[in-house]
Amino acid sequence: MSIPMTQTLPARQFKLLFIPLLFLIVACGGDGGETLRVFAASSLTGAFNDIARAFEAENPEVEVELDFGGSQRLRSQLEFGAKADVFASADSIQMDLLVAADLVSGAPADFASNALVVIAITDGPVKEISDLALPGVRVVLGQEAVPVGAYSRQLLENLSKDAALGLGLGFKYDVLENLVSGEPNVSFVFQKVALGEVDAGLVYETDMAAAVEMGIRNVLFISIPVAANVNARYPIAVMEDASEPELALAFVRFVLSDAGQRLLDAHGFGSP
Repeated sequence: MSIPMTQTLPARQFKLLFIPLLFLIVACGGDGGETLRVFAASSLTGAFNDIARAFEAENPEVEVELDFGGSQRLRSQLEFGAKADVFASADSIQMDLLVAADLVSGAPADFASNALVVIAITDGPVKEISDLALPGVRVVLGQEAVPVGAYSRQLLENLSKDAALGLGLGFKYDVLENLVSGEPNVSFVFQKVALGEVDAGLVYETDMAAAVEMGIRNVLFISIPVAANVNARYPIAVMEDASEPELALAFVRFVLSDAGQRLLDAHGFGSP
């Protein structure tokens, strides 16, 4: 009588295992949805969150997965095998390195522009640009290898050489002498000043809109003359190994469209 038992028990076990597995398959893969992974510079956080929601609204079957960080870090991750469908950088240097490595499909397109501004704590020693060079002022900048850091050092060079401002050729070096930390992206620079850990720093003009949106009131922004400021240009491209190349191209086109440009404008970005 033991033979029938050994014949029917495996079939019963199979049913017990198959039924939950069937439910799992239906729950996880039955909706036919697509996921688009986008790597984007930290300064694009607010704008790209809005763009992703708008793109998803037009494409209900699509989920946009955003990964924000310093453009240099994201570029490095892509070079070491990280998977993304789209890359949006805060400068052309990081994008050009990916193009040279044959990791980009087609030609990148500039989709936005930005500039720099001084951010300072309201009750601190920095009230105007020249105060950045005062002895003892605690300054934070982006790391030299990341876009905001490279732009910041170029700006200091421009300010030093602008005779009309009268800051002097030593201005850049005096400010760098006050540097207490170099941060991996602009969000970290912003946070250090907003938390009062330092007196001032250099961030993007778009961070002014972000501060208003977040209700941050303990910082002030000091504008920089246009002639001395930098022109930060943002390129975007589809990655060569994109899992959804047509969907990735549709997202890029949406960013470049009137609808995408309006959303970028609402966050303070300029036209490319």
